[in-house]
Amino acid sequence: MILIRQAIQSDERSVYDLITTLMGFPLGWKSFHDVFVRNLHSKSVLYYVAESDGAIVGFGSLHIELLLHHVGLAGEIQELVVHETVRSKGIGAELVSRLIEEAEKRGCVSIEVTTRKRWVDAQRFYERVGFKQTHVNFTKALITQDIS
Repeated sequence: MILIRQAIQSDERSVYDLITTLMGFPLGWKSFHDVFVRNLHSKSVLYYVAESDGAIVGFGSLHIELLLHHVGLAGEIQELVVHETVRSKGIGAELVSRLIEEAEKRGCVSIEVTTRKRWVDAQRFYERVGFKQTHVNFTKALITQDIS
């Protein structure tokens, strides 16, 4: 059975492992820790984990912001990852469902998600759980991240 719950400090290492696997490269531990702890205590960021038999097998984050162009609160799923050994079992859909539920509870008028162009499976997943492609996203790196 899968338990979806809010993340706690002791989940940090498991979340780090999931995020670095998703990204395909290591992240600086201290920087990761600082962001994780700060966001864990933020009222505008929600972290959820999927737990199976005591192990963290999934993670999702929801960032909520008051945006002019929405004339209200908007939620954005910024990270969503399920361990590769348990994909296609509905865990990602459960995490998304919980994040949508939380966005609705907090009065968000919409919820968005961005994924990489090359992650075609992720794009299909988001379409299956009700998202529609409505935007084109552009990014520009301003600082090279320390990957030590």
